[in-house]
Amino acid sequence: MRGDMQYFSLLVLSWVLVFIFTLPFVLQAYTLTPFLGKQRSIQIVGRQLILAATLVAKVIVPRVNSKLEFPIFKQKIKRNFLFFRKLLHLRIENETQDKIEFRFQFCPVTKMLTLFGLSELCKYSCAGDWKHAKENKEYWIFTREQTIGKGGSYCNHTYSRKP
Repeated sequence: MRGDMQYFSLLVLSWVLVFIFTLPFVLQAYTLTPFLGKQRSIQIVGRQLILAATLVAKVIVPRVNSKLEFPIFKQKIKRNFLFFRKLLHLRIENETQDKIEFRFQFCPVTKMLTLFGLSELCKYSCAGDWKHAKENKEYWIFTREQTIGKGGSYCNHTYSRKP
């Protein structure tokens, strides 16, 4: 019973945080649309969403100072992602010495943006992962085959050792 209550509390807190994260973008998009049109508003707000999503990625994806630290990186990212496993319906899809792949069956940011009628913003949220990966390209390799934000049934994040 206590475990169920803790899970429920964490779930509610997670949704509140996702709502707080997405609300400024939703409000900006709907405020700008009458003046600039929906497409232009989405582009402007989308650029801001990329920056915010990159900051979130920086919190979850650990920083390393060398590609030789990949084992430490893998251990930390596994811990960080698995903390959110129930919220994201997350599992480790594949793990080797040189790679770890996570599969998300649910994305709360995509869900929230879609509920507010702004699914066009989802791709910008997903782009934050790529921006963060580009900033760390000398330490590890990031790949992703599909995203929920672009209509996929899941989102996979694969982090591989840099050769």
